This record gives sequence, C-alpha cells and structure tokens, in this order.
Amino acid sequence: MAAQHTRPTDRTAFEIALICALRIESDAVEAMFDEFWEDDDRGYDKAPGDPNSYTLGRIGRHNVVMAYMPGMGKASSAGVAASFRASFPNIRLGLVVGVCGGVPQPTIQDEEIFLGDIIISTGVVQFDFGSQLADRVIRKDTLQDSLGRPNQEIRAFLRKLQGWRGRSTLKQHISTYITAICKIKSFSNWHCPGIDEDKLYQHNYRHKHHDEATCTICAQSTQLDSPVCDAALGATCLQLQCDEHYLVTRERAKSISTNSAPPDDVASLVVPELHFGLIASGDVVMKSAMHRDRVAAEEQVIGFEMEGAGVWDNFPTIVIKGVCDYADSHKNKKWQNYAAVTAAACAKAMLGEWRSIEKAFIPAAQSIRDDLRSRVDIHEDRSQSGAVFHNYSNVGNQVGRQDIAGDLNISNA
Repeated sequence: MAAQHTRPTDRTAFEIALICALRIESDAVEAMFDEFWEDDDRGYDKAPGDPNSYTLGRIGRHNVVMAYMPGMGKASSAGVAASFRASFPNIRLGLVVGVCGGVPQPTIQDEEIFLGDIIISTGVVQFDFGSQLADRVIRKDTLQDSLGRPNQEIRAFLRKLQGWRGRSTLKQHISTYITAICKIKSFSNWHCPGIDEDKLYQHNYRHKHHDEATCTICAQSTQLDSPVCDAALGATCLQLQCDEHYLVTRERAKSISTNSAPPDDVASLVVPELHFGLIASGDVVMKSAMHRDRVAAEEQVIGFEMEGAGVWDNFPTIVIKGVCDYADSHKNKKWQNYAAVTAAACAKAMLGEWRSIEKAFIPAAQSIRDDLRSRVDIHEDRSQSGAVFHNYSNVGNQVGRQDIAGDLNISNA
C-alpha cells in the first residue's frame, strides 16, 4: 500500500532547496516531482521582500522547494539563495542541479569523464576570483577568500554515496528515473544522443576555419591563444569540417559501443557514471581546452559551472551537474537536454538516500506559537514582549522567526 503524504501546512516544513539556472534544468527537475503542493490553488505566501519564484512539492519522502534563477552566474544564484532563507528558514540542504562542462581526463583520477556523466561536488572552487595577469589568473586562495568545505553532515553523506553500495544504489535509481523522464511526452526527444555523438578533440586542435582560403583571421590563428573569427565561434564542427582524425580514442568508449542498449531503449543507451570531486565555479563560460586543462591541473577540479559558488555560503550545498560538453572550443548544445535529465535523475536518487530529522525532536510550529503567545500575553507592553521572543530565539529559528513575530505582532528587530 502506497504511503500517504500530507500537504504541509506552512513553509517551515520544507528542508530541501533546489536551484536551477536554465529552463531545461528546471523542466527536468519538475519532471522528477512526485506531487506539486500548489496544484489545488492553495499556494504558499512568501516572506516580505523575497523576489524569488518557487515551485513547492514532494520528491520521495521530502518536501522540496525549487527556485528559478533570473539569470546565469554567481551573483544571480547568490541573490536567489539569500532570499530563500527569509521564506524557508528550515532549509538543511541545497541542491544546485543542471549542466556543466566536464574535464575529460582529470589529473586526480584514472576515470575518464564522458558526456552525459554526472559530477557531484565535494567542494567548489571559485576559479575566476583573483588577479588577471598577462598569461593567467592567480586565484585568491587565502582562508578568508576561499569557499569553506561542506559541513559534517554533507561530508558524511557524500562519503556514504561514494562507497560501492551507495554508488550501485544511485546508478540503479538514476537509470530508472532517466527512463521515466524520457517516457514523458514532452521529454521524448531528450534521450541520450549516443556514443557516436560524444566527440572529444585533442586539446590543441582548434575550432576554426581550417581552409586558409575561407578566412584570413582563422588562417593566421596558429597558436592556441590566437583569436579566431566570430563566424567560427558560432559555427558547428560539421560546418567548419573539423577533422575527426584529431578525435581522442578512449577505452571506455569502446566498451560502451560494444555493450549498447537495444535501439528501443534510447534513454539507457549510455549509462552515466558518477564522478565525485571539486567543481570550478565562475562567471565565465569555459570554452578553451588549454585553459580548462590548466585550471584542472592547478585546482584539481573535474568540471566547470556558473552557479555553485553563489549558493555555497548561504546554506549547505551539493552541486549536481550533468556533463553536456568538454569546456573546449568545440562545445555545442547537442547533449544539454540529456545532461539536464541525468542531473535531475541523480538529484532524485540522492534525495532517496537523504534522511530527514525525526519530527518528534522538532516542536510543531503551532505549539511554539501557542507557548509564545501565553508568555507574550502577560506583557501589556509589546516592546517588552519582544524580549520574551528573543529569549526564545533558538526555537524561533526552527519554525521561522519572522512568521512567529508577525503572527504575535511583536518586534523582530
């Protein structure tokens, strides 16, 4: 018999925050919701001054709230995350879910990264925060300037997921959820493009016009840091006739090709691998294999994205990103939809392993309000009542200080 889930009475019941930057990312995550708590026209209000737009619902056993970013980058994600706390004071875990550029051959592990694979952050490096020199950026990495490591709860959680049983369980559920998403009519063309479309060019092979008679700018681009024409930047490899003799041959690609799923099971054609490690976050889109490999070697990162650093300091965060390109000049959008699907499927699988705190140890919001009201009502002077409220600050934080203060009409200064 299926478990019955009750619609939360207020915003204090939500402990999981989901943040997406692109529409394809939020669409894929929405497809993983088991219920939407606002479908019955009984929406949840926001705290005063909160500009975010939310979707509230349930994924598995957890009440989750998803925010939509107004734009890409760290500043946008930081603003969204900061406003989250005003309306949802009990957030214990934030998941930044979407797509990223992957480092195909990381320097810190033997495991190759392929398109469609999933990167799960064990930490975030703000790689574009520092000093720009003539040939490189020197990142500020002092204790005051660096992003902190995840808290103890998240570190233990990630350690569990990296074990053989944790990985096996995640991959099994991810495969199931990918298939479920791709069976939805609106996502029928979001399936895996196939291993033949996973093309990694040698790091020194540029994405440009290769016929010298076609473009004089590209003809003069003989160094890795030489400019190419604007037309080449917006063209596909097919249009530029990039030479596939410069593709990198990888062992895992051979095994994937040999063990491909049946043609009618397109959602599972390539089973995504999980990669745990540091992820680079910045406001620039990485489209240079030379710079990708330099940053990867210096910072020991395995992927590049644009939102994690903005969320990191606001609440405990895990970045979950599907690899849609190799962060080089040959990048395109062919894998974006499927990468968004794999990340959303991974987020749901991970939430299946995340444990809520037993409600018996968290006083109900209403009982706290009643207790506070009984204490406040003995004071006719509401300014004195504010002191009673602040003496109860630890409990107030659990259920939302602003909600309680507003309900009792006392100062929350």
